Order: sequence, then structure tokens, then C-alpha cells
Amino acid sequence: MLSKISGILGKNDISISAVIQKGRQVNGAVPIVMMTHEAKEKNVHRALKEIDRLGVILGKTMFIRVENELE
Repeated sequence: MLSKISGILGKNDISISAVIQKGRQVNGAVPIVMMTHEAKEKNVHRALKEIDRLGVILGKTMFIRVENELE
């Protein structure tokens, strides 16, 4: 699953900065948190829609913008 998600991100010009994958939950889900390098918001939304359509995601993906105030 991780390879499919990273492929979708790459196809949308989104580079992964970090990945946190937790252990399997009782319902079989495996929570994944991904941080990306700076990316165009429209590309992120397009990628999330495609990820949601994979059919194996149990919940809706969440998008949280992280701003870097040092730049």
C-alpha cells in the first residue's frame, strides 16, 4: 500500500520528507502519517482524491498544512 501511495504522490510532483507507520489496529487498519516537502496545494488535493479512490483506505485522508515561518 505504501508503494501505491508514494507512486501517486510522485506522479503529482510531491516529494515525501518523512513517514510514520503505526502498528496494525484491531480493525486491521495501519495508520500512516506522511510529511512532504513543499508542494503545490492543487497537486496535494489531486493526489489525496486519487488515494481515497484506491478502495483500501478505511477512512478519509486528512490534510494538515505545515508552514515554515523561517523562510
